Amino acid sequence: MSELEEYQRRITAAMDRMAKGLDQLNTAPAEPDEDIVQALEDERQANAQLTEQLQGLKESHQNDLVNLREQMDFNDDRMTQLDMDVQRLRQANEQLSAACEQLRMANAEGLADPKLIDTAVIAELESLRATRAIEMAEIDAVLTALAPLVEEGEPEYDAQADEQGAEDDRAEDEPKSGGAD
Repeated sequence: MSELEEYQRRITAAMDRMAKGLDQLNTAPAEPDEDIVQALEDERQANAQLTEQLQGLKESHQNDLVNLREQMDFNDDRMTQLDMDVQRLRQANEQLSAACEQLRMANAEGLADPKLIDTAVIAELESLRATRAIEMAEIDAVLTALAPLVEEGEPEYDAQADEQGAEDDRAEDEPKSGGAD
């Protein structure tokens, strides 16, 4: 039985130590580890920076989307105009072909009809106008595509540097006197 008493005493002592330890944990103020607090603060700052970057990217994406939509609307308008010009050219070419055919037939019969000649000239003129309108639309498309590239590549004008350069050029052009005049 002495072993049982010994075990009981040891268990009681262990339980007393556990109770004291629990009392100390409950009464001791819980101070967070400084490394953990610093790591948490660093993560909060990193999270805030990532949130700002994400917001900036979203705004940039929205701006890009708006610009692309505007450009798409502008291109749709240009394509509609170009399509109308192409239709006008086709119609003018059909009129020109018909007028030329009538002139050939009149010429084959030996009949010179000034009205047919006027019709052919008017049809040819309309064909040239429609062709020019298409060429202008193509030039406008090329210029519109090049405009952003030209704006990116233009250096800013420095008036002060330009003035200095002009003064230097004038100084070089003046005759130098050697004092032996």
